[in-house]
Amino acid sequence: MELTELIQEPRIQSIVTHPEDDSAVWQGDLQRFLSGDKTLTRQSAGESAIIAVQRFMIFLGYSTSSSGAFAIDGDFGRGTNRGVAQFQWEHGLTHEFTRDILCYPCRWNTASRLITAIPEATLTETTLKKMASVALARCDTAQVMTGDFDSAIFHLNALHKRQFLSCRSILERYGDAADAASRALVEESGILVRPEWILSIIKQESAGVIRPRFEQHYLSRLNRELPGEDLAELRMRSMSLGLGQVMGENYKAVGAANATELFTAPASTQVAFVARFLKRRKEVVGKADPTEGDFRKLAGFYNGPKYEAHYYHECIARWFREFRQLL
Repeated sequence: MELTELIQEPRIQSIVTHPEDDSAVWQGDLQRFLSGDKTLTRQSAGESAIIAVQRFMIFLGYSTSSSGAFAIDGDFGRGTNRGVAQFQWEHGLTHEFTRDILCYPCRWNTASRLITAIPEATLTETTLKKMASVALARCDTAQVMTGDFDSAIFHLNALHKRQFLSCRSILERYGDAADAASRALVEESGILVRPEWILSIIKQESAGVIRPRFEQHYLSRLNRELPGEDLAELRMRSMSLGLGQVMGENYKAVGAANATELFTAPASTQVAFVARFLKRRKEVVGKADPTEGDFRKLAGFYNGPKYEAHYYHECIARWFREFRQLL
């Protein structure tokens, strides 16, 4: 199937265009591209076309920002360039990038500055066609975000417009799953993780809208340690994923088969992943009336030793009390 035919497929239309936006604008850029301008670079691509490509990339699980965020901003910056290069390498579409170039040496505080180690990518017609065909294949096999096409589009559109959920909306959308995950954990292990804690983490980490974050320094380290491992899986292990932003590297701790499952698991399973991750602080998450010390303990566990700088403990306390009241 030709690219122009693939682009007209209804599911592809939903992936690359927000329902409130005019698809004719970026399709005009596409026609210009197909009629002579055979390459889209950081300098030549129009904003509408870039937005369409970024939606493609996020749907497929590629970061678009140099910070690692999944952003839809119409800027073919270094982060989108990196995502295109990763896609091309993983699908055998380029000889310009080596695995070592994509996994350039860096640390957490130098990754953004050193991203220029990845040369500028060219978004060819072959690449766009491959993105479309891969997207359709994943739709057919439910290997998309949350494992469901309509749900994946909901999250993609919400992320695009930054329409995050309130506590009440999170409860309506994920409350039953949180209750089921809580009861299942008690049956499996005898450990109680109250639904309020699960929902509070979802509110704080993703506000109910899945928005992974890629960590280049993780990928660079994992590639050094596991040079023979599939790079696509290592890339997923280098992201915080799902409703609870669980790091892909922790997939075993939540009972997933691999890091990719943290991206493709149904939303109800992603809620269960949060519960399973929290059970390691069972002395806190079973409490219905926690103290400030409990909130601090959970904040340090989930957000790290510098949680105070982000007021993480205060946020979790606020969300917990609101969900407690709603429930």
